[in-house]
Amino acid sequence: MAVSGSTHKIVIEGAKASVRFGYQLAATLGAWRVEGAAFSAAVVTVDGFRITQGPLVLEIPNPDGIPTRRGLTDVTIHQGRLSGRLIKG
Repeated sequence: MAVSGSTHKIVIEGAKASVRFGYQLAATLGAWRVEGAAFSAAVVTVDGFRITQGPLVLEIPNPDGIPTRRGLTDVTIHQGRLSGRLIKG
Protein backbone atom coordinates (compact mmCIF):
# COMPACT_ATOMS: atom_id res chain seq x y z
CA MET A 1 0.00 0.00 0.00
CA ALA A 2 1.25 3.48 -0.84
CA VAL A 3 0.15 7.06 -0.31
CA SER A 4 0.73 9.30 -3.28
CA GLY A 5 -0.14 12.78 -4.53
CA SER A 6 -1.06 15.95 -2.71
CA THR A 7 -4.57 14.69 -1.92
CA HIS A 8 -3.15 11.61 -0.18
CA LYS A 9 -5.21 9.00 -1.99
CA ILE A 10 -4.63 5.51 -0.68
CA VAL A 11 -3.64 2.98 -3.32
CA ILE A 12 -4.38 -0.70 -2.74
CA GLU A 13 -3.43 -3.52 -5.13
CA GLY A 14 -4.13 -7.22 -5.24
CA ALA A 15 -3.75 -10.36 -7.34
CA LYS A 16 -7.34 -11.46 -7.97
CA ALA A 17 -10.97 -10.53 -7.45
CA SER A 18 -14.40 -11.17 -8.94
CA VAL A 19 -17.55 -9.23 -9.78
CA ARG A 20 -20.98 -10.67 -9.02
CA PHE A 21 -24.49 -9.84 -10.15
CA GLY A 22 -26.44 -11.27 -7.23
CA TYR A 23 -24.97 -14.72 -6.65
CA GLN A 24 -24.00 -15.08 -10.34
CA LEU A 25 -20.42 -14.54 -11.47
CA ALA A 26 -20.18 -11.57 -13.86
CA ALA A 27 -16.37 -11.41 -14.17
CA THR A 28 -13.20 -13.04 -12.90
CA LEU A 29 -10.38 -10.56 -12.49
CA GLY A 30 -6.62 -10.76 -12.28
CA ALA A 31 -4.36 -8.03 -10.92
CA TRP A 32 -6.40 -5.10 -9.61
CA ARG A 33 -5.89 -1.61 -8.22
CA VAL A 34 -7.98 0.78 -6.11
CA GLU A 35 -7.00 4.45 -6.06
CA GLY A 36 -9.46 6.56 -4.10
CA ALA A 37 -12.85 5.33 -5.39
CA ALA A 38 -11.48 4.29 -8.80
CA PHE A 39 -11.15 0.54 -9.42
CA SER A 40 -9.35 -1.12 -12.33
CA ALA A 41 -8.38 -4.71 -13.05
CA ALA A 42 -7.25 -7.15 -15.71
CA VAL A 43 -10.17 -9.21 -17.02
CA VAL A 44 -9.68 -13.00 -16.96
CA THR A 45 -13.26 -13.97 -17.89
CA VAL A 46 -16.42 -11.93 -18.32
CA ASP A 47 -20.10 -12.67 -18.88
CA GLY A 48 -21.10 -9.97 -21.37
CA PHE A 49 -24.70 -9.84 -20.16
CA ARG A 50 -24.23 -10.04 -16.38
CA ILE A 51 -21.52 -7.36 -16.29
CA THR A 52 -24.01 -4.87 -17.79
CA GLN A 53 -26.60 -5.51 -15.07
CA GLY A 54 -26.85 -4.01 -11.62
CA PRO A 55 -26.25 -3.85 -8.82
CA LEU A 56 -22.77 -5.33 -9.16
CA VAL A 57 -20.61 -6.36 -6.20
CA LEU A 58 -16.82 -6.54 -6.17
CA GLU A 59 -15.48 -9.47 -4.12
CA ILE A 60 -11.87 -9.54 -2.97
CA PRO A 61 -10.74 -12.81 -1.33
CA ASN A 62 -9.07 -12.69 2.08
CA PRO A 63 -6.85 -15.27 3.82
CA ASP A 64 -9.53 -15.89 6.48
CA GLY A 65 -11.97 -17.03 3.78
CA ILE A 66 -14.37 -14.11 4.26
CA PRO A 67 -14.24 -11.88 1.17
CA THR A 68 -14.35 -8.10 1.24
CA ARG A 69 -17.43 -6.93 -0.69
CA ARG A 70 -18.10 -3.47 -2.11
CA GLY A 71 -20.65 -2.12 -4.55
CA LEU A 72 -19.26 -1.35 -8.00
CA THR A 73 -20.80 1.04 -10.52
CA ASP A 74 -19.94 2.78 -13.81
CA VAL A 75 -18.30 -0.42 -15.06
CA THR A 76 -16.62 -0.41 -18.47
CA ILE A 77 -14.38 -2.94 -20.17
CA HIS A 78 -11.85 -1.82 -22.74
CA GLN A 79 -8.89 -3.75 -24.16
CA GLY A 80 -9.00 -6.43 -21.47
CA ARG A 81 -9.26 -4.01 -18.53
CA LEU A 82 -12.27 -3.42 -16.32
CA SER A 83 -12.76 0.04 -14.80
CA GLY A 84 -15.40 1.19 -12.35
CA ARG A 85 -16.15 3.20 -9.25
CA LEU A 86 -16.51 1.76 -5.75
CA ILE A 87 -19.64 2.72 -3.86
CA LYS A 88 -19.23 3.86 -0.26
CA GLY A 89 -21.11 2.08 2.45
